[in-house]
Amino acid sequence: MTASSTFWRAVLKWPRLQRLEVLDVPELEARIVQVPKTGSGTIRMQVLRQLREEAGSNLPKEALWRYVRFVPAEGLPGLAPPRFSFGFVRDPYTRLVSCYRHKILGPRRRGKRLSPLFAVYGRAFSLQMGFPEFVRAVAAVPDERAEKHFRSQTRFLYRQGRPLVDFIGRLERFDEDWAEVCRHTRLQPVARAYNVTGADRLRLADWYDPALLALVGRRYAEDFALLGYPRLQDPSDAAEGG
Repeated sequence: MTASSTFWRAVLKWPRLQRLEVLDVPELEARIVQVPKTGSGTIRMQVLRQLREEAGSNLPKEALWRYVRFVPAEGLPGLAPPRFSFGFVRDPYTRLVSCYRHKILGPRRRGKRLSPLFAVYGRAFSLQMGFPEFVRAVAAVPDERAEKHFRSQTRFLYRQGRPLVDFIGRLERFDEDWAEVCRHTRLQPVARAYNVTGADRLRLADWYDPALLALVGRRYAEDFALLGYPRLQDPSDAAEGG
């Protein structure tokens, strides 16, 4: 299903529908599963830059919507025509910090309102909540009801322990893994990063204590198991990351 109107874009993003947001770009021979908070903004802007080059005109950002398809996960491997598919992932601990910065801290500092997508959780989320409260609220929401920014990454990219895509890259080694994507598609190297909420180096010890680490470890157990990120018992054990 394509995103042909603003109404359907909003409806198809509703947490309970759980469809994958896929950027399907025949001109670039690429099929991209959008996993929020893993460099998806940078990937979209790279696609747009190349489409502008192909068209020889300054296409607006809205032009990307013609390439967006909302697909049930089980239908992704069988999409026709065949095309190289990929998605990117990120360490679950830093991804959750990035989500908090983007959805709670950012709007609070700018005097904005909480995203309406959080309304389905009643009063569980608010712009006044601290990070520990945010983590506990996220942990209380199962993946089948989770808003996409804190849904497990494996929910986008795996079913029954098997990957849905041809390649899964890591944000932590983006340049290397993006080069692999370029070898299989007509995508080019990324000139610059866009929409990076946590561009500065972050220390997990500034955000987590052992109890919060354990809670995130349980909430995202499948992500840790299938994506290969280490589960931590003490935040001081972690290397700094962006």
